[in-house]
Amino acid sequence: MRARAALPAAALALLLTAAVGGCTSGRPAPEQGPIVLATGSDLSSSGVRQDLIHAWERRTGRTVRIVKLPDTADAQRSQLLAAGQSGNSGYDVLNIDVAWTAEFAAAHVIRPWDGGLDGDFLPSVVKTATGDDGKIWAVPFNTDAGLLYYRKDILKKYHHSAEPPSNWGELKNVAVEVTNAYNREAARAAKAAGKEPPPTLYGMVAQLRPYEGLTVNTLEAAWANGGNPDATSFSKGEQIGALQMGVAELKGRLDTIMPHETTAMDETESRRWFADGRALFMRNWPVEYASIAEKLTPLVQFDVAQLPARPDGRRMSVLGGQNLAIAADSTHPSGARALIEALTDPESERCLLERGFAATRSSAYRTAGGAPHCPLPPGDAQRGEHGAGGAPSAPPDGPPPYTQVLKGALLAAEPRPRSAHYQTFSKVVQIRVSEYLDSQGGTAIADELAKEADQALSGRE
Repeated sequence: MRARAALPAAALALLLTAAVGGCTSGRPAPEQGPIVLATGSDLSSSGVRQDLIHAWERRTGRTVRIVKLPDTADAQRSQLLAAGQSGNSGYDVLNIDVAWTAEFAAAHVIRPWDGGLDGDFLPSVVKTATGDDGKIWAVPFNTDAGLLYYRKDILKKYHHSAEPPSNWGELKNVAVEVTNAYNREAARAAKAAGKEPPPTLYGMVAQLRPYEGLTVNTLEAAWANGGNPDATSFSKGEQIGALQMGVAELKGRLDTIMPHETTAMDETESRRWFADGRALFMRNWPVEYASIAEKLTPLVQFDVAQLPARPDGRRMSVLGGQNLAIAADSTHPSGARALIEALTDPESERCLLERGFAATRSSAYRTAGGAPHCPLPPGDAQRGEHGAGGAPSAPPDGPPPYTQVLKGALLAAEPRPRSAHYQTFSKVVQIRVSEYLDSQGGTAIADELAKEADQALSGRE
């Protein structure tokens, strides 16, 4: 066999370079630069979520750059969709409202979450991270469930149980009886003292301004009247009539136990009325508890419970909260995944619970002995974030006193309709229900709502 001629040194070096390049060309280059997190919440100021991000940065040496989106939910959603569909958003992690998951998945602005979610996440909350295709598209970050706030001291004073009414009919009756007695007594006392009577005590406040809060209250009223949260139609089968009866019940409450100002209330305004002693009951989210506790004494003057039950005894509220998803065009997908996993691990979720958020993991709600340990120093983290309610208050020493009530509400709560066209549906509900609440009788608007809701959810105008 004839021996091969030796290659010149330069040629050999060129071949070696090519070989090395070929061996490494299939490997992803190490991620460089900060991980960009787009969020509508004020994560740029103090707060537990910001503290968790800083802790991750210290552990990993990575940097997270937070991009704050516009203040309104509609503007946040529009900006994220437009940026994602451009294919060059510059974002890595999106902090999205739970109602947007299906839409963002269908629009290809977020990636599927490979590997699914572990069994520690609350089953009801996992639904909010699931698209209408059945795939997991995000990881639950913080969640929410509607609660019934009630004036424990006033109920007790007027010879009612310090526990809240068990169903909506009983709530209405108690509200009428107690507020009438309270207002008569207050008027007599003011007259005897030669003073102006105090503000009227109303039976209830909620969020009935034409925004997402009205959609949430409408869905809860429909479910309380036999509606099925998993149904995809409001005009077929057992769903027939549930939406109409729910809307009629909302109007009935407005006409009997609520001030008309409720039609202009959001979470903050309804909380102010309740904390100022102008409402006996209130439907609101857990995050308002701390602000109310600055004016009223928890467990003594006020307390919280799950929303009243429907006739079959089932209690339901709408799930709220936010999910974390990896942007479809992320240039740092490994870092984005690592950040999301850290922010949603058992220890981080325990921190969220202790600072006033609703945690997404079951383990966070365990008693002290079996609960994960929050690694944040208590003095450094604050409850919640800055918002319409003002600066956050100091953190508690442990989970809030309503923890077990909250867990029960979360387990019983349901997500909003999982549809890529949910936003259209919500707008239809806001417009039509607002019209009905402001009308002087007549059910034509309510009767048309079910048909229009079905058209919206299916993508038809």
